[in-house]
Amino acid sequence: MSTKTSRLTIDLPKSEHKKLKMAALMLGTSMKDLVLISVDEFMHRKPNKATLKAIKQSESRKGLKKFDNMEDLFKDLGI
Repeated sequence: MSTKTSRLTIDLPKSEHKKLKMAALMLGTSMKDLVLISVDEFMHRKPNKATLKAIKQSESRKGLKKFDNMEDLFKDLGI
């Protein structure tokens, strides 16, 4: 059985690349495995109460705003 994979390429500042490399070395693993572990842990985090409330509101479509264009959205967000 073959495992399908995809390639991910990211640009990191040299200082962050060095930190990632050192962390992997200290943990006795590869940078790839450290990133995969980190992504897996992130994906399995449980959302806090505020996030759960926001998810429920969006699923029930309560309190949602509709904008005609991005400019109006950004204006509402204050950006």
